[in-house]
Amino acid sequence: MADWITYKLTGADKLSAVFKTLPQELQRQVVVPAAKDAMDVVLKDAIVRAERIDDPATVPDISKNIAMIEDKKFFNETGATKISVGVRKTKRGQRGGNTFYWWWVHLGTSRIRAQPFLSNALIQNREAVFQEFISSAKFQLVKLGIE
Repeated sequence: MADWITYKLTGADKLSAVFKTLPQELQRQVVVPAAKDAMDVVLKDAIVRAERIDDPATVPDISKNIAMIEDKKFFNETGATKISVGVRKTKRGQRGGNTFYWWWVHLGTSRIRAQPFLSNALIQNREAVFQEFISSAKFQLVKLGIE
């Protein structure tokens, strides 16, 4: 397995140069919506993958509990934006029901094979996520009147 990944993103250098000149609050106004737009690609694919795996005979539905989460505590501690896609914990009767078993489906056990849907959604859409982030960040800069 490779120790690093290399991508050639067109337009990233210019965006980075403009970005470094902005104050932190303006950076956040650009990064958060752009990161959410980019991770929306992963969210939609993860939902589709979970729907394919889910057993229709059971009431709990993993795909209805998949959500995008912004970690504001992480921002307060580090100053970096963190947007993640995962399965939310819910009580019985809410959204897709109590899907406590999702990680057994995703990672597998000694008796069932793994059916990864979250990690594959990110791996298969890596390039699309980067491109969506760059295009959305450019749009946010234009919207703020900076570029």
